[in-house]
Amino acid sequence: MELARNILLILHLAGMAGILISLLASRTKLSAGVTHSALLSFITGLALVGIRYPLAASDPVKWEAIDHVKISIKLVIVLAILIIAYVNKKKATLSPMVLPWLGRSEEHTSELQSRFGI
Repeated sequence: MELARNILLILHLAGMAGILISLLASRTKLSAGVTHSALLSFITGLALVGIRYPLAASDPVKWEAIDHVKISIKLVIVLAILIIAYVNKKKATLSPMVLPWLGRSEEHTSELQSRFGI
């Protein structure tokens, strides 16, 4: 059961990394990688929550109970990314307001670059 959880966790993190890499790679058009990565993160996130219930029931000391507020916030974020990505999937160029909503704005990027010395 723990092996399945670890595999799902690796896939979930790969999906999150795919969202970030796809957003950083494209500036004018939304790539298909964003939608695929967000869908991967959504499905594996649901599977991680589902597999956590039996793990917490079998060993409550090792596995904490699920924090439903945290899971709900993460679900809303990934669903927002999926909706924005699917709505803007076929457009040749993106509206200037789309990428900031997906987490990619020039001010935020320059702030991160200066903070981390990139």
